[in-house]
Amino acid sequence: MASAFDVAVVGAGMGAFHAAEEIAKKSKDTKVAFIHGYTFQEWALAAAIFLNNPDEHEKWTAGVPEKWQQKWANVQYFMSSVETIDCDKKEIKLMNKGPHAGAVITYKAVVLATGSKSPLITPSPGTSLTERVSEVRACGSALKLCHSWEMCGDFRVHNGYSARVILLSRSGTVLDTDFGEKSAKPDAKVVEKVTNVLKDKMKVEVKHGSASDPKFSDAILSPGTLQLDSGETLDFDVYIPCFPIGPNTERLVSSQKILDDRGALITNDSLQSTSHPEVFGVGITTKKLFGHPVSSRLTAASKHCAQGALAVIQGKPVQVFQDKEAPPPLPQPMNVKIGHGKGGYMLWTSLPGPAKVCCCQCCNGGFPFCPPPCCWCCIPGCSGACGTCGSPPEGEGPASFMVHLLAKFPPNHGFKGLGDYGAEVPKQAKMA
Repeated sequence: MASAFDVAVVGAGMGAFHAAEEIAKKSKDTKVAFIHGYTFQEWALAAAIFLNNPDEHEKWTAGVPEKWQQKWANVQYFMSSVETIDCDKKEIKLMNKGPHAGAVITYKAVVLATGSKSPLITPSPGTSLTERVSEVRACGSALKLCHSWEMCGDFRVHNGYSARVILLSRSGTVLDTDFGEKSAKPDAKVVEKVTNVLKDKMKVEVKHGSASDPKFSDAILSPGTLQLDSGETLDFDVYIPCFPIGPNTERLVSSQKILDDRGALITNDSLQSTSHPEVFGVGITTKKLFGHPVSSRLTAASKHCAQGALAVIQGKPVQVFQDKEAPPPLPQPMNVKIGHGKGGYMLWTSLPGPAKVCCCQCCNGGFPFCPPPCCWCCIPGCSGACGTCGSPPEGEGPASFMVHLLAKFPPNHGFKGLGDYGAEVPKQAKMA
């Protein structure tokens, strides 16, 4: 028998959390099904760290539902992944796996915050924590043995320089992702700098090419051959596609055209489906989210979609999406990371104004000499958040600082209880 809810929120990332939180706070009488889909939470922004060093995985994972689930009276969690979302019936059926196997949920409105397909970077639907840990450890083992693969900075940080590393780029350049009309093209000097760091410091080959064969949409952790569209072949020991392969929308079922050819949800300017007005999408729609930082843009879209879902069930008009989240959309990313921690490299591309202020009159050093007490609050020592004091705002210092900063973000986006696998995964010895 189906369980009836006012709103269903589908997703396991920050977008789903902010949508559920918005409804829980704005309308406490609204009954919400939060279809998280897993018994654990994992901070995906740290994937480059723990895939290269599986011993770090538990630090970025919460395996005890009682610790990571939010306490909202009107929200019920479901920890089995979605099998189908029937938009005609307004019905969601869950997989026959996990704590809520086979459950059927009906909704009046639904917020889809399912993200993009990112094999290995994020767990596949239906994956248990035990399976995920095994997958991460298998990746770490394969990378330690490989001679050629596609990832880069964090591999060098954790595995040294004996392996050949190829970064395959569809355009032949780095930093060419399209973040929408309000995002500026990457600064040519930054592109040149990142390219030089990759080639000269990290010893990474940046190669122009693409592989559109669907079999190369998934990570391959054993030796094989990559067939490029140009006809050229590349032998590899490990292959990891480190780019979004398209929206996670393949579970949607509708008698109408609800998706475009890429699998993006066709929406209006309200991030609302044009064929099913009770369906909203966060970051998976034909309307791009503009600017940086991307996490703030996703948060803004999530809150808007939650408000849109409430408007639908209350019979009110849905407003056009306006991004009012802080900080406002920036035309450039604040930084570019090429590996985390010691041995990594990071460039600050648009530091906040206060970080550029200098009152160090004794030497007239100027940026990045930080005025007290700023120079004491980040990381002890002369190589801190901005870079080695008196040098450009880049290098190993910022890369080390970013590991500490990365750990500060999860609670702001609903990730609690990290650092504890719980009872499901037995403690294992560290990998050799």
